[in-house]
Amino acid sequence: MTGQEGVQRIPTYISGLDNILNGGIPRGATVVVEGTAGTMKSTLTYAILYQNAVRRGTHALYMTLEQSRPDLEEQMTELGMSRTGQVDLQDKLAIVDLGELRHFLAESGESDLSTDWFKSVLRQLRSYKNEFPVGIFVLDSVNALLSLNNKENPRVDLFHFMRELKELGMTSLLISELGEGSDFGLGRSTLDYLVDGIVRMEANRVQDIVNMQLGVVKMRKTSHKRSFHPLIVSRGRFEVVGA
Repeated sequence: MTGQEGVQRIPTYISGLDNILNGGIPRGATVVVEGTAGTMKSTLTYAILYQNAVRRGTHALYMTLEQSRPDLEEQMTELGMSRTGQVDLQDKLAIVDLGELRHFLAESGESDLSTDWFKSVLRQLRSYKNEFPVGIFVLDSVNALLSLNNKENPRVDLFHFMRELKELGMTSLLISELGEGSDFGLGRSTLDYLVDGIVRMEANRVQDIVNMQLGVVKMRKTSHKRSFHPLIVSRGRFEVVGA
């Protein structure tokens, strides 16, 4: 899909969000999807992968460093996004969890303590790219990756990781959980500066009702408003209202 400026874009298939983004996320962009715990960041990013796999046949990869693959599959199946339903997505939508990644590293002769997790994640991605034409990638989450990192200069490591991730040519969605300690010890501006886009999800409680909102804080190659819009969620389907 091509936006109004001639930029190749990946549709999110989220009602209202593609309007904000002039048709979708610029192809090859690295985008942070951030919010506090419970704002459905994982579900939203998975839904983008799922819809692109179903509607466009795009090869997609979801890497979870926090949740096991069986648990994630069960959660998404309950939300109507099964990989083995009416459309079999086993070859289109791959899920890798930390346990599988550790097994991959063990076969390479690495231990957890000696592992450079930034490089290991990139190596796993290159392995998948060599086997499948992965077009969209989700990392869940940046927080988990940085917590595994035992190097002394996380800013430098993160910079090189983001640069090499960009060189892989995928459209990458990086989940980031906001809250106490969410600056990863490097300052929010470090990550925000390195990425092409920032999508923020918020949950506001009014008495016994939790209202969800979504806003596009930043998106290069895109003319967009930075206002926040109500976000409606129903069985894995999202709608950005008033966009």
